[in-house]
Amino acid sequence: MKKAFTAVAAALSVGMAGPVFAQDKTVSAADPDGLVALFELAGYSPELSKDDYGDPLITLDVDGGQIDVYFYGCDEDTRTNCDSLQLSAGFDAPAGMTAAAALDLSRRFRFASVTLDDENDPYVRWDIITGDGIPASVLLKSVRYYGDTLADVSAIVFPDEQEATPAATELAMAD
Repeated sequence: MKKAFTAVAAALSVGMAGPVFAQDKTVSAADPDGLVALFELAGYSPELSKDDYGDPLITLDVDGGQIDVYFYGCDEDTRTNCDSLQLSAGFDAPAGMTAAAALDLSRRFRFASVTLDDENDPYVRWDIITGDGIPASVLLKSVRYYGDTLADVSAIVFPDEQEATPAATELAMAD
């Protein structure tokens, strides 16, 4: 788990690179290699491996933070033909976070699901159903929005360690 995503939104904006690929191609969780190729073209350094269940797992190192891309809806025997993805990143919060604060983050950020680990550190997850395929540009836009959300959550979790984005400042002031 990484500490903060200081400029993750800016780094993930690189994800809009490769517009020719994005305009003409669909991508799906059923094709992990195709997703790796898209992330490479978009400027990430993806690493494809397997999770504890044998399902594909892509790890992206973005500006000092790690984003895991989990695959779901995979065939239980072959661990192939997955139909959805989950973006996941964790924060090592100095004092942890209360369940009420995690629930508040989930309420504030439209697609984010915030959970706490056994040390009350928040994890921000974002699900994307790909089915038989979605436009690559839609996936990259989702990843970029996820990065924006991580930057805002990071500014809330670590208010003294970074310059907050306008959205995070507004959210923090609403408390």
